[in-house]
Amino acid sequence: MDTIQIIAQILGFVTVILGFLAYQVKNDKQLLIVNLLDCAVFAAHYYLLGAIPGAVLNTVGVIRSFVYYHKDKPFYHPRLFPVLFALVMLVLGIWSADSIYSVLVIAALVINTLCLSFKSAQKVRISVLVTCPMVLIYDLLVHSWGGAVYESVAIVSAIIGIIRYRKKELA
Repeated sequence: MDTIQIIAQILGFVTVILGFLAYQVKNDKQLLIVNLLDCAVFAAHYYLLGAIPGAVLNTVGVIRSFVYYHKDKPFYHPRLFPVLFALVMLVLGIWSADSIYSVLVIAALVINTLCLSFKSAQKVRISVLVTCPMVLIYDLLVHSWGGAVYESVAIVSAIIGIIRYRKKELA
């Protein structure tokens, strides 16, 4: 394994820590800050692995998380931005697709884009149970070991968050 691959795998494992933190925070603002950082590290990780669709989509994810963080501002349109970012991800995902399994990461991140616009952190956690298994398969195919651990931890972390906060959000 060369130096670039080692750095890529280290970055992949940094995302594991960020992923765990993302689904343990109490509100959507905190979740979006951690998600923005996570997308930035993932973009670099995938780029170094040569997994260009993952890198491109996570770069869009950085911008998406920044815009979603400001969803209480006058410029934000709650129906426009989620659809706009989902379309941008779909188009850029198709443009950058390098194999049939790119469809997994494209579909997962388009769905995730729509779900991150939810005002409820609990609904975002639930959406993880749909999208993470698709990205997990992609990660295994592109040899993103940190990414595979990340998706596994994110699934477990989301389940913990769902259980931990269910009474507070349902009350």
